[in-house]
Amino acid sequence: MVDADAVLKVCDIYDWDGKGEIDMLYFGDIMYALGMNTTKKVCVGLGQTDEEGKKYCKYDEVVEKVKAAAATPDSQGSYADYIELLKLYDKNSNGTMMLAELENILANLGDEIPKKDVQDLFAEIADPEDEDGFFPYITFVDRLTGKA
Repeated sequence: MVDADAVLKVCDIYDWDGKGEIDMLYFGDIMYALGMNTTKKVCVGLGQTDEEGKKYCKYDEVVEKVKAAAATPDSQGSYADYIELLKLYDKNSNGTMMLAELENILANLGDEIPKKDVQDLFAEIADPEDEDGFFPYITFVDRLTGKA
């Protein structure tokens, strides 16, 4: 369920000129600010643009678009998506990957997580790495997503 008041608060932050409308370049950012990890495909389908100043929407329109995005099936990454991503780093095709590679992904790509936080996360939910630096990533994702 989408909290319309929360959407309006975020819209107010992204309304640089105070005109009561949002540049749709920032629609994905608004979704993220609301705690939704919506795919770019869904955001673009609802009007997100690739250029600043190309399209604007009033706050109420943005609320409706956020509701539509939240109601879209498969609009967010899933458990299977995480596993498929980590399989790309599974060099031995045995359910393991190098812990250092996952650390690099988390600390340096996308929303960068401070290295200390990554190390704390590993200490809490990752199985120990073997002598070659590999660890089982499926149990890690299970614990991360609450499946374990």
